[in-house]
Amino acid sequence: MSMESEFKAKFGGFWNSLVILLVIIICLRFSSLELAGEDLGTRLSCSLQLFLSCIGAGIILGILRIFLSFSNDTYTRAPASANFTSGLRFGIVAGGTLILLAGMLQLENFLGPLQLIVDALFAKLYALFA
Repeated sequence: MSMESEFKAKFGGFWNSLVILLVIIICLRFSSLELAGEDLGTRLSCSLQLFLSCIGAGIILGILRIFLSFSNDTYTRAPASANFTSGLRFGIVAGGTLILLAGMLQLENFLGPLQLIVDALFAKLYALFA
């Protein structure tokens, strides 16, 4: 399978597009709350840098998946394009998840009305281990 068809298979579906859109929304929300006193251009450039860092993490994870697939037997190994695109997708999702967790823990009212529920869950989790 070619690299282009692998990208279409991994990123072309409805749910995959929805996940990438969700990561973009998380980056926009994080930058808009973190830089509330700045102008719109600064907030948009910060959110673009956050999203590009998620893509960078995905590229690194994709390269690692290619290198780690060489240890498998030849007949069980997926092609390099499949490993790279799945690593890229996992890296983007992992970067968005890390930004979401940092936003929930550090920023006031990151999730809007759902923040009260998340704060109560974190308090119970903290009480469980303290």
